[in-house]
Amino acid sequence: MDQTTRVTVGQAVTLQHVFLVNEDTPTDAAGDVTVTVKDPAGATVVSGTAVHGSTGTYTFVLPPQSAVTRLTVTWAATVGGFATSAAELVEVAGGVFFTIPYIRAADSQLADTEKYPTPVLVAARLETEIECEDICGRAFVPRYWQETLDGTGTSDVLLGRPDVRTILSAAASQRAGLPRVPFTEAELAALAVTSDGMLRRTDVAFWPEGVGNVDLGYVYGLDAPPQPLREAALVRLRALANKHRTMVPDRATSFTSVDGGTYRLTLPKRRSTGIPDVDAVYARYGLGAEDGSPGGSGGAPASRQLNYDPQYLSMFHGGVR
Repeated sequence: MDQTTRVTVGQAVTLQHVFLVNEDTPTDAAGDVTVTVKDPAGATVVSGTAVHGSTGTYTFVLPPQSAVTRLTVTWAATVGGFATSAAELVEVAGGVFFTIPYIRAADSQLADTEKYPTPVLVAARLETEIECEDICGRAFVPRYWQETLDGTGTSDVLLGRPDVRTILSAAASQRAGLPRVPFTEAELAALAVTSDGMLRRTDVAFWPEGVGNVDLGYVYGLDAPPQPLREAALVRLRALANKHRTMVPDRATSFTSVDGGTYRLTLPKRRSTGIPDVDAVYARYGLGAEDGSPGGSGGAPASRQLNYDPQYLSMFHGGVR
C-alpha cells in the first residue's frame, strides 16, 4: 500500500496518485487510468476513470461514505509500456481530533496558508492522531478494525482493540486454510463484548479451535476526544508541522541560548512525545494509569482473570457456574 488517507463519515475526498518511472520521474499513462474502490469484504464500492492533471498526476473523487469502514483503492494503468497498479487505503472514521479551520483559528502561525497549506496540516493531523492513539492504546474517534484471531474452542476470543462499539462481520473455519463461513445476522446478534475485552458467543456455540481461523471486522473507539486531550494534541500538531523548521539539531540533547543559559531537552520515547505537558495529558486518558486510576498510559494487567469454569475440551463439561 502506498499511503493511507483518513476521511470522516459523510465527507467526499479527492484522491490523488502520481505514476513514477524509476521512482522519480512523473509519467503519463498510455490511455485511461481506472480506479476501483473495494470494501473489506472485497465488494466494489465505486469505480471509474481518473482525471488527468499535471504530468503523471491523476485524481479521483471518492463520494461520501455512510459508515465507518476501511476501503482499498486501486489505480490501474499502462505506464512506460507496462501494465501497472498501485493500491492505497482510505480509512473512513467517525471523526477527527480537530478540523482544519479549528487548527488555523487556534494558532495564528498556522493560519498562514502559504507556509502551512492544507495538505501539510492534514498530514500533521493524521500523524498526530496515529501517534496519540499508539501512545494511549485506544482510539478517540470511531474507527474500523479488521483482524484474524486464533479460535479457542471456547465461547470467548480476545479482541485486539479496546472500546469496541459494534461487531460488523465475523467468519470462522474449522482450521486455517479452509474457507471461512460468514456468521449469519442471528449469530452476529449473539456476540457480546465483555468488560475485559473478550468477544463472547452467547448462543451456546463455540469458536472453532485453530490457528488464524477467525476473521473479525468491527468499529472501536470513543465518541470524541476529551477537550484537554484535544488541546494537548494541538500542541503536538504544532510541533510536528514545524519539525523541519526548528533550529535545534536533530541529535541534540541540550542547547545553549544566546544569553549563555544551557537547557536540557526532554527526548521522545516509545510511549511519549518528549513534550511534558502533552505526555501528562496523554497519560491521563490512555489505558492503565500509572496511579491505578482509570485511564492513563502506565502499566496494565498482562492477562484477564483466570476462569476455572469447565471448558469445551475439559473432561467435565459443566459449563459456566
